[in-house]
Amino acid sequence: MTTLTRRLQIGAFDQACEGWVNTDVTPHLLVARVPGLARALHAAGMLDDQRWQQHRDGRFSSLRWLDVSRPFRFPDASFEAVYCSHLLEHLHPDVAEHCLSEIRRVLAPGGVLRIAVPDLDAMVDQYDSADPDKFLWGIYQGRGTRAKASARHWWHWNGVSLEALLGRRGCTDVRRCEYREGRCPDLEQIETREWSLFMEALRAGG
Repeated sequence: MTTLTRRLQIGAFDQACEGWVNTDVTPHLLVARVPGLARALHAAGMLDDQRWQQHRDGRFSSLRWLDVSRPFRFPDASFEAVYCSHLLEHLHPDVAEHCLSEIRRVLAPGGVLRIAVPDLDAMVDQYDSADPDKFLWGIYQGRGTRAKASARHWWHWNGVSLEALLGRRGCTDVRRCEYREGRCPDLEQIETREWSLFMEALRAGG
């Protein structure tokens, strides 16, 4: 009898973790489902060597499609843990709030949510009035109409504002954590961005 996977990673991209439901909206997910397409795109110069090797390694083959701006296609209280790293800053604030509401819905009572985002306080500390463009580039991740939409940053948080956001979305016992330390399982495998702000919270019962 197959054991149900009860851990959800949102925005996994090329960091799928064994034992988790790994989700994303990357086009590589679709490329991986068409036999020979990655090879053809690489031969045509439309897929670089790094991504081609990742497709050969099966990095994207286990991903499931999840658009966080819409209701999640998972039942209520279906996961014991949810992990998302460097996702929220790429969402409009209202979409981020919707995403967190859906995360709370699919978490079982007492389930743990772990979020990693850029630390706004650390970013502000890097501001240099002699070179403001460098700071703004880091805040927004590009500029102009040709900037890659999926890479754009729309909002940022520090520990205070992220704790408040999680509280508004029905989470409890919110804690700031260190890299690969906390209540979320499999942190040694799933967590890769040491320089982030890490926050964990539990879904309140009911």
